[in-house]
Amino acid sequence: MKVLYLFNKVLAKTIDDARQGKGHDSWCFGMLRLPKYGVQADHLEIEQFMPFWLTRFLRRHILTMHYAHLPLFPLFFRYDIVFTSTAYSSLVLKALLHIKRFKWVILDFNVLGTIADGKGFRQKMYAWAVSKADGIVCISQAAADAMKKRFPKLAENVIFLREATDPNYFKPQLDLPAGGMEKDVVISVGNYGRDFTTVIEATKGLNVECRLATKPASAVKYRHMSIDMPETIPPHVTVKTYPHDKMLHAFAESKVAVVAVAKRDDYTDSVGTFALGEAMSMGKAVIVTHTKSMESYVKDGINGVFVPYKDQAAMRTEISKLLRNADLRSRLGSEARKFAVEYLDPERFARGLAEYFKKL
Repeated sequence: MKVLYLFNKVLAKTIDDARQGKGHDSWCFGMLRLPKYGVQADHLEIEQFMPFWLTRFLRRHILTMHYAHLPLFPLFFRYDIVFTSTAYSSLVLKALLHIKRFKWVILDFNVLGTIADGKGFRQKMYAWAVSKADGIVCISQAAADAMKKRFPKLAENVIFLREATDPNYFKPQLDLPAGGMEKDVVISVGNYGRDFTTVIEATKGLNVECRLATKPASAVKYRHMSIDMPETIPPHVTVKTYPHDKMLHAFAESKVAVVAVAKRDDYTDSVGTFALGEAMSMGKAVIVTHTKSMESYVKDGINGVFVPYKDQAAMRTEISKLLRNADLRSRLGSEARKFAVEYLDPERFARGLAEYFKKL
C-alpha cells in the first residue's frame, strides 16, 4: 500500500531534518513511521518540480493551501490513498471526475470551520467534496462525533486519533543553557485562532514576561496594534518566532504555558492542539481555553487547567496561582508529561493510522 501526504505548508526541510535525527517528526503525522507497519508513505510539494521563485509567487498570489497541490494531480494515481488536511480543490476534482483509482482521507483540523454553515458557494462546494471523501481522521473525540453527525454516510470511516507530539524531542530540558531553571515567564504559542488579547490582559501587573511565540501579524490583532507601531505592545510582552531548538529553550524557561484560543466552549475543531501537545510533552503546567476538542487532551485540575472563553479574570487567577505554587506546577507538569508520553506519541498515531488505512 502506498500513501501520499499533502501538507498544508512546505515541510521538506522539517522532514529531512527528522530523517537525519536533527529535529522531530510531530508535524509529519506518522509519515516517517508508517513503513514499519507495512505502509509506504511519501509527500509531494510543488517545490519539488518548479523553481523556488515561481513556487513562492504561486503560493503568495495564486495557489492557496487548498489549491497548491492541484498542478500535481496526475501524480496522485501512483498512490492508493491521499491523506491531507487541505487540498480541497483536488478533492473537488476527484469527486467531479468520479475517480476511484485512489482513496481520499481527510485529516480533520478545521473542516467544520471551513465549510461553516454551507451557505456560500465555496462552502457548499467544499461540503459536497468532503461528503465524497473515503474517510476522515479527527484529532479529538468531539470533532469525530461532529463529523459523523454532519456526514452520516461517512460515519463508519470516521475515526479519532490524538494529535502526535514527539516526546523524545519535546521533553524537559535540564541541560539547556538555562540550566533547567524556570523564569517568571508565561508562554503562549501559535498563530491561527489564538486569543492573545486575553493572555496579555491576564498577565498585566503580574511582574512576568508574557512571551508570545508567534508571527508579529498574529499579535497585531491585540486591540489596535500595528506592525508599524510595535510600541503599542505592552512592555511586559515579547513577540517572536523560534526555530525548533530555540523553541525548546523558550518552553524550558517558562513557568506556565497558556493555550488561549478564540473559540467558544462548544467548538469542536482542533485549534491549539499542536501547541498544547508540545507544552504537555515538555512537562509544563498548562492553562487552556475550554473547548470540546480540548477535552480529549486536558483533564481539568489533573494534567492542566481549563478557563472559560475570553475570561481574563479566570485566566489571571490561574496564572497567579501557578506562579506562586511550585508544587502545583510540578504536579500538573508531571501529569501532562505522562499523558503526552502515553497518548501523544507519534508511534501510537502511526500504528493507529496504518491499521485504519489497511481497513479502508
